[in-house]
Amino acid sequence: MTHSINCIIIEDEKPAADLLATYISRVELLHLAGTFTSGTQAMRCLTTQKIDLIFTDINLPGISGVDFIRSLTPAPNVIFTTAHAQYAVDGFDLDAVDFLLKPIPFERFLKAIHRFIKLDKQLMEAAPRQEQPEKEPPFIFIKCDKKMVKIFLDDILFFESQKNYLLINTSKEVYKTYHSISEMEEKLPESTFVRIHRSFIVSIPKIEKFNSNAIEINSISIPIGRHYGSTTTQALKSYQQSHPSFQI
Repeated sequence: MTHSINCIIIEDEKPAADLLATYISRVELLHLAGTFTSGTQAMRCLTTQKIDLIFTDINLPGISGVDFIRSLTPAPNVIFTTAHAQYAVDGFDLDAVDFLLKPIPFERFLKAIHRFIKLDKQLMEAAPRQEQPEKEPPFIFIKCDKKMVKIFLDDILFFESQKNYLLINTSKEVYKTYHSISEMEEKLPESTFVRIHRSFIVSIPKIEKFNSNAIEINSISIPIGRHYGSTTTQALKSYQQSHPSFQI
């Protein structure tokens, strides 16, 4: 547990309240959000702030500390304080973190705080973890047939420039767009795409075979341009460094 523990004191005797406030100030993990003389006075704080732990005297004027805690939903984490040991029995059914008998020694106060931290940690570990929403795979939007089409990068096999248009060959279909191949090259991540010819950009993970003259993807042979050999080799080596299973 690394976050600050927001706590409040409900105590109508000033010396007892001051002592608890002093103890709280000595523990770096604790933050005192307020001190109140009655439960009704503390209600505003409880409804406007997240309070992790309540220190309350059992014998309070008006509504007792036990009855006040019993009125709260959900039940809060509470450490009861009392000058009368027999009153502690009243709070047993409330699953209190601890009961501190006045006058409270600092060592006993620390023991109660450690008990709370241990209980809070157990509850956090037992609580079902919220599943993180899956991130959508990277994609690009391409204008095809007067519509913007979403194409996932993982589906792309290669790009082929044809006169004044560009063919995007994917594992599902071929898209035709009027982007230039140079414009497309700027949109793509260098880590997974490489231009191997003035007319071709290929997806490195989709490469099935290659030699110094050509690359094969999906059983299609794609030529490596005379001026692109070194950049192609460098791109393949860079990809291998982050993907050891990709052997060249």
